[in-house]
Amino acid sequence: MKKIFFSIFILLTAIVTMAYLYFSKLNADQAQDDNSLYAAAAGSSLIFSFENDKRVTDILKSQELFKNIVGERTFLRLKSLREQLLETAGMSALLHKQTTYFSIHPGKGNDLNYIFCTQISPEFENADILNAIKHEVLQVDSADHVTRLTLKDSTTFYLAIQERLLLISDAPQPLNGVLVSLKEKKENTFVDYIKSNSSLTRNTLAQLYVDFNSIPGILKPMIKGKLSGPLSVLDHQKTYAAFTYNYSNDKLLFTGTTAINDQHSYYQLYAEMKSVKVSINSIFPDLTANYSIFAIDNYPAFRQKLTKWFEQGKDQKKVSSILQNISSQYHLDPELLFPRYFKDQFAVFQLSTSEQLGAISLSNGDKLNQLLIDLTDDYNEDIKHLKTPDLLYAYFGLPLAQFRTPYYTIKDNVMVFANSAATMEIFLRRYNDNLLLTSSLSYSSALNQLPDRFNISFYVDQQQSLPLFKRNISQDYQAPFSAGKFDAFSYQLSGDQGKFQTNMLFNKQSTLEKDSLLLQ
Repeated sequence: MKKIFFSIFILLTAIVTMAYLYFSKLNADQAQDDNSLYAAAAGSSLIFSFENDKRVTDILKSQELFKNIVGERTFLRLKSLREQLLETAGMSALLHKQTTYFSIHPGKGNDLNYIFCTQISPEFENADILNAIKHEVLQVDSADHVTRLTLKDSTTFYLAIQERLLLISDAPQPLNGVLVSLKEKKENTFVDYIKSNSSLTRNTLAQLYVDFNSIPGILKPMIKGKLSGPLSVLDHQKTYAAFTYNYSNDKLLFTGTTAINDQHSYYQLYAEMKSVKVSINSIFPDLTANYSIFAIDNYPAFRQKLTKWFEQGKDQKKVSSILQNISSQYHLDPELLFPRYFKDQFAVFQLSTSEQLGAISLSNGDKLNQLLIDLTDDYNEDIKHLKTPDLLYAYFGLPLAQFRTPYYTIKDNVMVFANSAATMEIFLRRYNDNLLLTSSLSYSSALNQLPDRFNISFYVDQQQSLPLFKRNISQDYQAPFSAGKFDAFSYQLSGDQGKFQTNMLFNKQSTLEKDSLLLQ
């Protein structure tokens, strides 16, 4: 019996020892991975991750739209780095199967910089990396903690190595910033979010992570002035997103989730809704450069949340006063207006000529038109002017705040409005001539890639946005937008128990698809 107990004791000791060694190594490897992730996230709001495996990298480099979006100059530099260093035999062995992060960082002036962050395989040491690099590059110039690399085609990069962590950048400044951040190792909620949403597997090519709160720092070199109009949605939103990249030759499609961390955010009102089949885009004119659509599955429930949102922003007294004024001045129950005749979706859209318009889908446009008679003046036979200020804001909130006393018309059970009668006349001319966005081949191509049910959608049409790009985007960054490198961009969100299932698409219509659509 003693021998049995002794054997069991030895066996348990061996199991505990093996478990300790295993988890110690696991924790050490995890700490190394965390260093790589902390380095990527230090000062960056856009992080692309993939496994350094030839199967994956061959697929990624065949995607032409990557080249189109980052620009010719940056693409050629990255190609040099890949071919002359990262994919050489010596470096490939050191980095094989390691998770690699590619992060974008604000630079000096109008520059944007990037950093490659990855680990070397556990069986190698820092000295092995330096030897492999010196064997491949033309010149190595070391200074302090950052080393300048000159490749054989004279392209220069900057290198830092710390505890088997390899960092390569197109400029020394972001590397210095990362090294300081690694020493301090401050709490980083973006890192925590990435760790909890990372799902790189053999069936996953790559992932993209976005910190919308820091996005303005990256957009600042590109955008002239403030993030206004449709870009205001990107202005310091306390929001994270995690996407999986889905490969295609003619589009960049990312699917994943968006989490809004600010409970006071207007967009959070939609996070628990059921998605809605959207049709309001059928009334947008062909000159539409961009739009935002909001689809509501249950307006009474939305209205309750909107009231709380007004209270948080201290606007509820103002809204109550607007509605009370309708009741007392016009002897009309305000709940018999949009609450009764709103259908399930509304939108804001901008024309290529920069005018902003809005639209609201209705269950009975004629009936609402009659009820609004006392609240409006006639501009002409088709266009009316809403006299009561901020009425649309009171019923729908933030997106319609810009339309205080708009001019409007009602067509096909859709109320369309703008801040000037001239803009409404532009809309009516395009509408009456059946010149609509849905007739665009590039728009049809983009819609075919995406679900028609959602709660929020932001869309940019490349061709119609060209005049706006030239006016609002810095000269250095206009090339990817103005050269027809992609046809459309869409960011689509569907409520899912407090977060959003999300599709993000950069679409380029293929020649075959164009021919197919033309034959229809």
